[in-house]
Order: sequence, then C-alpha cells, then structure tokens
Amino acid sequence: MRSVKAAAVFMAAVLLSVFMPQIQVFAEDDEYYTVTEPLSEENGVLTIDTGSPWYKVNCFENDSRYIICVKGSDGKSVMLTAADRSDKEYVWRYYLRTMVTSTAPRCATLYSNSFYLGCHEDKLYTYSRSWTDGDTVWDYYDGKLRYNEDGTDCYLKYNEGSKEPFSCTFDSAEASEVSIYTNGDKLGRCISRQPAAQSYVIEGSGYKAPSFSVGLSSPDIITDDIKWYVDGTEQSCAKLEFTADMLAGQPAGVHRVNCIVTAHDNNGVHYREKSADAAFVIAKGVLPDSVVSFSDIHEQYGFIPDAIENVIQRTGGYIPSLVVCTGDLVNGPTVDKDTMLSRYYPQIVSALGGLDAVFVSGNHDSGEAASIMSAAAKLGAEGNISPSGGQIFRGTSSEAASNGRNSRFARGITVYGLNFEVSQNKQDSTYTYSYDKAIKELDSFLRKTAANYNGELVIISAHSGLHVLGVLPQSVSSGGGPIGQWVGENQYNVDKSYEMAKLINSYAEKYNMDIMYLFGHDHSRQERELIMTDGAVLISTESYAERSYGSQKLSFTYAHSGYLSTTIGCADANFSFIYRDGDNYSFDLIRISDDRVRHTDIKAKSRFREPPAVTTSAATTASAANTGTATASHNSPKTGDSSGFAVIFVSAAAIMLLSRKRKN
Repeated sequence: MRSVKAAAVFMAAVLLSVFMPQIQVFAEDDEYYTVTEPLSEENGVLTIDTGSPWYKVNCFENDSRYIICVKGSDGKSVMLTAADRSDKEYVWRYYLRTMVTSTAPRCATLYSNSFYLGCHEDKLYTYSRSWTDGDTVWDYYDGKLRYNEDGTDCYLKYNEGSKEPFSCTFDSAEASEVSIYTNGDKLGRCISRQPAAQSYVIEGSGYKAPSFSVGLSSPDIITDDIKWYVDGTEQSCAKLEFTADMLAGQPAGVHRVNCIVTAHDNNGVHYREKSADAAFVIAKGVLPDSVVSFSDIHEQYGFIPDAIENVIQRTGGYIPSLVVCTGDLVNGPTVDKDTMLSRYYPQIVSALGGLDAVFVSGNHDSGEAASIMSAAAKLGAEGNISPSGGQIFRGTSSEAASNGRNSRFARGITVYGLNFEVSQNKQDSTYTYSYDKAIKELDSFLRKTAANYNGELVIISAHSGLHVLGVLPQSVSSGGGPIGQWVGENQYNVDKSYEMAKLINSYAEKYNMDIMYLFGHDHSRQERELIMTDGAVLISTESYAERSYGSQKLSFTYAHSGYLSTTIGCADANFSFIYRDGDNYSFDLIRISDDRVRHTDIKAKSRFREPPAVTTSAATTASAANTGTATASHNSPKTGDSSGFAVIFVSAAAIMLLSRKRKN
C-alpha cells in the first residue's frame, strides 16, 4: 500500500477533513495491522515503551490522542498497530469535523503519523478513500470501537493468532471488547449535572452565600480530587458541593464558578472533566421590559455572562428582564435533540446565572430541543408549541407571573419563536427552504395577539432572515463593502420571505403593533449585522430558484440580534440590548471586546397597558413592577426580586446612565 505520510501532520489532516470528505490513495502490499504489547497494564493505567502512562477512558475527545487495545486469550492487552517496512504506529489522533455546514455529513477520523484507520463494509484499511458522500464516523460505544458509514455500523474484531489479526464485522456480538487510553488533560467524562445558580440576587439584600454542586454520571465513580474555582482562583473545597462564602455581600457584577473533577471506577476507567462555568449574577435590580438577544454563539458560552456583565456595567447595576437566543448554539452537522438537552443546554443554563431565557433553533441545533427548553421555562409558552416553534414567552401570562424571576418584569413583551426547521424541506439528499408552512402558524399567532393587544412589544425570534443577501443595500460586509448577491443559496434567501414580511407588516399597520423581527445566521456569509426600522425598504425573496424578489416599506423593526461568537465568518462577539426609553425603544448592538455600541432609537407606536383582567399572582407582579408597593417579604434573596419601587425608579436612572454613555 502507499501510505499517507504526506498527510501525517495534524494541520494537514484538518484541512483534508474540511475540504475533502475522504482521502483518495492507492494500496501497496507492505502496509498491515499487527499488535504491539505494552510494558504493563494495571488498574486502567497502560505503560508503553517510552515509560509514559496512558489512562483508560470512556469516550473520545476531539483533537486528543489514543491507544486502542484489545485483550488476548491470556487476559493481557495488546495495542492496535499499523505498520509498513519502516514504521510501527499505535497512537491515534481523534478528529471530529465541526467547522462545516449543518447539512454536511458527520465525519470523525482516527489517524496516526503515517496511517489512517479506514473501514469500508467489513474490511479494515490503513488508508481512507471516498467510498461514500455520507457519514463516516469512528466512535467508542459500550466497550466497542464502532464505525458508522452512511447509517451502517461496523465493529473492530480481533482475530487472535491470525496472519491478519484485525478485521471488521457487522455483527456487534462478534465485536471485540476494546479499551481506549489517553495521556491528555481531558480524561473520561463523569459530570452529569452542571453547576448553576438558582437565580440572580440583589445587592445589599442580605442574600446567603451561593452554593454550587455537580452530579456524577454513575454512583460507581469514586472521586480522587475536586478543585473549585471562583473567578479563576482555586478554593479550599474538595467536595461535590461548594458554598462560595466569598461571594456573599458583593456589589453588583458577575462571577464565574467552576470545578475540575478527577475520579476513577472499579473498571479501571479514569475521569478528569472540567465543569461548565456557572455565572453568579448580583444586581441592583431589573430593568423592566428589556431584552438581551444574541445568535450564533457556536459553543463559546463564556460570552453569555460577559454580555450580562456588560449590561450591568452600562446600567449601573441592572440586568435585563429577559434573554432571547436566536439559534446556533453549537457547531457542525445539526445536533440531535437528546444531545442538545443532555450536553449543551445545561452549559447554557449555567452561563445564564439564573436569568430567564427562551430559545429558538438555528440550522446547527434541534428545533424540538429548543421548544422543549422554552416550554420547560413555563413563562407563557403555548401548550401546543411544536418543533417548528410558536409562542415561547408572554409577559402578561400567569405562568410568567408565578414562575418568572427577572422575566416577571417583562410584562410588556411577547415572544414568538420561529425555529429553523420550519423553513427546511428535504427530498432525497436535496434541501430547499421556504416559509410556506410558517406563514399560516405566524398568522394565527398574530391574529390572537392583535385581538388582545395591550401595547406590548412583540418579538418574532428567528434564525433566518427575510432579505436577499447582497441585493438589499444594507446587506454588506463588516467593512461596509459588497457581498455576493444571493450568496448562501436558498438557505440564506428563503422562499416566500416577501409574503412573510408582508404578513408582519399588515398586523403592524392595522393594529398599530410594535413588532421586532430578530434573527442571525448570516455571519458565515460575511454579512455585518443590520437594522432597519419603519419606512425602510426591505427586499425579500419570492423564489430563490427564479431569483425573484419583492420590495416593500417596513412597518416593523428588522434586525440581526448579534453574532455572539468569534470563530466563523464575520462574527465579532456582538449582542443586542433592547429596552423602553420613554416614547422610544432603544436598540443597542454592543461589541463585547471594546464596548462599541451602535445605537438606534425606534419610535414606539403604543404604550403598554395592563390587561383589564389578570390573575391574583399577575396582579401582585403588576403592582410590584408598576406602582412600587411590593412588600418586604417580596424581596427574597432566593429569587433575587427587588421591590417595584427600586426597580421602577432606579431603572429610570439606569436609562439616564445609558444615555450619558452614548453621548460620551
């Protein structure tokens, strides 16, 4: 076989994985698989000929190195080794391709300096070839090394004593028991519950020192060491639960708490995992009817507490009354519902620091998971919320009044979630995108909202926009230059966008409704965040295939919510902060790195009025937020509530501070 030594270095492997699904090479007869014996293996620690220890783990981590072992009939471990006339290599790097479009096939490779661990049908190869355009994924599952090729699973099989000791089998019962070992900083995963603050707290309220804890994935895991950190400083606690005494009595701000757990189990598996960063938020109060919104965070969750901290600093100590995420929480091919709910959303909840949030999905994450998270918050989501979206927040609902923390002060806000999936259609392997299904559902929501409209701000939170990229004059690069017309194909220029915008316009005009359409998605096409208000001309797609579009004057606000990441396209860690300022809504697009602000005043059409009939709990909240008659018992440090008097009058000072900051 001809080896792939030219692709040995990691960067070359990354580039090949990104730009070529597989590597085309040809075979020679002098490459083969064999076994190598380690110096020793005891209690899950493998020692190799260099004398370095490798630790048994339970999963692959991206960009980490592994030794793959099977046991012989004598009970001793041997290492899967690729060899030719000059080299023998048994250390394999695992690489999971993530910087790709959401519709790209999944790809995870194992490669050494000179060889690729290749598999096709039930044959094992020392190279990779473009056998399929579909999924090609190595993973470690239930003690087996598994390869998935376009939906079909194959497993590593050890043929002890054979001239060819390794092969593959479709029969999982024939699969060999495999152990994997690593020597990196990351060992096995063991944290099943991430640390998180139950709520924000109010400065000077006498709140108790916050406690944080992690849960382990199995009762059989034995902890060897736990280190807790507050704002990067190690604390003297080695337990699963930690009380951060130093955070009691602190001024308004955001603190970050995390831990590193080192452990093992009786099967010899070693664990070392860093928890999510849990934000602890201390505020002077809540700014009523204010929203922080962002999109496209792509796993850079540390920017969430940074955004909250920025708002606290800009307002003199106040937090927004709601957080709205407009999709793309993760990277790579679209992540399934269960993985989103078990792995990614818990990290985001930790980063939010107890602030209320609602979600819609982007093209990289599951719409069903986004709807589940928004419904689970119980903040006025529709009972029949679907994977495609629906009403996810209503400030005047009894649910928001009883379950809301900061969102109890967002009574003048309603949010409709438009998940990415609602526009996506797939036939065979071809994707098309149209709002035809979304229009009817959105019309139903707007009709119900208009029938009981009380001057609230109606936010339509989406991932995809309504304009034609590069054709709309405001659609430009971060430097203000042109981008390609219709760039991004149908996914970024969705059919029937014109009809969708026309529908929203009709309700904004007929019922004098304040509506904002917030979206993301376009950073990978180098489009700078834009904002358009009443009277601006929106150019929207009618049919992408025919390159047809229509123009209409807007009667609502249309804006990117801010790309809160830095890794893809023109994303530059921006978020939006929207709040009521007298007769206007203020829309600030804020860059975290240098506090740069693009400020827009939007003339409000209506003033929020409390609904004529509310529940007792809703009336209590209304009184607290609007008349300042909340009782002392309402100022609970457990919920972080402040009296209505403090919120309503000091929030005016916060808005004055924001105005001064803009002038400066």
